[in-house]
Amino acid sequence: MMTRQRENRGFTLLEVMITIVVIAIIAVIVIPRLLNVSRRARESALREQLQGVRKAILHFEADCGAWPPVLADIMAANGAAISADQDGNGISVDRDGYQGPYLRTAGGGLPADPIARVTNWDYSNRTGDVHSTSGLTALDGTVYSMW
Repeated sequence: MMTRQRENRGFTLLEVMITIVVIAIIAVIVIPRLLNVSRRARESALREQLQGVRKAILHFEADCGAWPPVLADIMAANGAAISADQDGNGISVDRDGYQGPYLRTAGGGLPADPIARVTNWDYSNRTGDVHSTSGLTALDGTVYSMW
């Protein structure tokens, strides 16, 4: 008796459909995680930028006795280059005490906010506090401008 041998010419429709479903399930799980990797990296960079800028502001205040009148003053080449004589509280800036620049960047300007992708920051010369200008929400549910 002769047995029929099945010729393997390709995959059945069922095999192809199962493969597509498995790939789709994997994509639904993996793609959102991959997208969050770059966002986490930008959030980490924002934390580092804020920490560096805040540290520079504190050094300026310790040396000059007042908050920087404008944020760019933390990068001034010398005390004579400080933009104003008083901070937002009317306290005189001691230009002779200036020991900066307190922050150095590759481009020479203020560092860019990795979330808002601009070099302007929300800075208060009354409190010396600085924040991101982005109103977007972070992965932890907080707003970047509140960091």
